[in-house]
This record gives sequence, structure tokens and C-alpha cells, in this order.
Amino acid sequence: MRKLTASEFEQLPIKGKGRSSHVFNSILNLKEGEALLIERKDWARKAGPSTLVRYIERKHQMRFLCGALENGHGWAVKRIEAQKKEAQKEIQKAKSKALITDESEKDALQLKSDLILFYLSRIALNKIERIEDTLKAAVLHFWKADKKLLQEFFYEIINSLQSQGHIIIENDKTYIPLRNSKI
Repeated sequence: MRKLTASEFEQLPIKGKGRSSHVFNSILNLKEGEALLIERKDWARKAGPSTLVRYIERKHQMRFLCGALENGHGWAVKRIEAQKKEAQKEIQKAKSKALITDESEKDALQLKSDLILFYLSRIALNKIERIEDTLKAAVLHFWKADKKLLQEFFYEIINSLQSQGHIIIENDKTYIPLRNSKI
């Protein structure tokens, strides 16, 4: 028994688990960018080596290019650079974050529209409404929603309605203005 250096270990053809063939081990031991020519005499199975290559790709997270030679004398297999797992994880995180952002934006938009309808129905019913009372009623009605977000949306809504002229805010009270319609 002797100690091996890292470069000596890299040069060793390592056999896989079970009854691995010489071709299987050769494909498994390929480094990125290296290629292998499998001749007809080396391959005894009915199916071509592409089935073995796809198996190795699935089980060992490697990527290969595999194809038969034109003259029918064998197959060529080349190991190509696989996407790094970290890059794949980052892509998945970005996709899930975008999905979560889209869902949270949809939820916020739905809450805002529900709050608008709630406020307009209260002001239509009560004619004059104190902002503080409306906000308390909204917090009770939308008890599952975040209170700070609800308050932010509420003030955004009443300021928008005031700037558009749909409501008037005076002395911490809101009301719908009377309009003189001239026909």
C-alpha cells in the first residue's frame, strides 16, 4: 500500500459499482472536453451506447454528446460542460422569487381594490365619515391583512380620490361633494 498524490489519483481508471463494463468506466472517467471513440468490437449490446450515455447523465449529473459514426464503425462520445448546480439553483431561486413577487403583487392589488370598494360603500351609506372610524372598520373587516399595509393603502386611496375630486377631506372627515348638474 502506498500514498497517492492528487495527480496520480486523477490518472487512475476508477471502476463503478457492480459489474461495470470497460466502456461504462471509460465514459464515466471522461473529463470535460475529452472524447471517446467506441468501436463496434468494444460494444456487444443490442442497443447503442447512447442509452448507456443517457443513463450516466441521469445518475451522475454529467452531460455528453453522443452519436454514431457515418461509416457505421462505431460511436463517438464527448463530455461537455454541465451547468453548475449553483447556477441552476440561482436560476430556480430567481424563478421562484419572481413567482412569489407576482403572487404578492396580485394579493396587494386585490387588497387595494377590496379596500376601495369597502371605503366607497361606507361613505355612500354614511355620507360623512371620519377617517379614523373608517380605518378602524377596515382593520376589523380585513383582519387577515397586514395593518400597516392596510393603513398605507387606505391613505393612498383617500388622497387619490380627493385629488380626482370624488371626495372632500375636511377636519379629519371625508364626504362626497354635492355637484350642481346643469342640464
